[in-house]
Amino acid sequence: MKVKFLPQDVELEIQPNQSVMNLAHEKGIFIKSVCNGMPSCAECRVRVVEGEHNVLPPSTKELSLIGTGYFIDQRRLSCQLLCFGDITVDLSEQVEKEKQGVGARKYLTRQKDVGGESHAVSGNLLEQDQQLVEEVASSSERKSESEANSGGAKKRRRRRSRRGGGKR
Repeated sequence: MKVKFLPQDVELEIQPNQSVMNLAHEKGIFIKSVCNGMPSCAECRVRVVEGEHNVLPPSTKELSLIGTGYFIDQRRLSCQLLCFGDITVDLSEQVEKEKQGVGARKYLTRQKDVGGESHAVSGNLLEQDQQLVEEVASSSERKSESEANSGGAKKRRRRRSRRGGGKR
């Protein structure tokens, strides 16, 4: 079984039960993935241009991530794409991501060098969502303080009841 990658025009032998993303990463072909094939990020989308009859249909989990667009443009998650015959996949979308420098590998490398606090969520939330996150955080802080205070009161009550119990 062979997988041909376009626009690189590279043809590689794929093993049974090996995903297209795994093969690409093994051979140094860029396919962006944040989740490392879990699947949860849908960043590793590729388009099957030939041999769609040689791939397994998308799973329920994959369909929940890629939506009905799969039926229109045949894009699939490369981390979930298993084949049992020759196929050709178009990586044009992945090439664009690599050119823009938003690849997961490059990003993770930069994060390691920084060594500071992660800002992975920064810029991805709308202002309303950010306010909601802050409200939930402050609410949980108040709850923790309240529980800590009530925990002290319970201990005092237990001590008093023990002392009172000993006098009887």
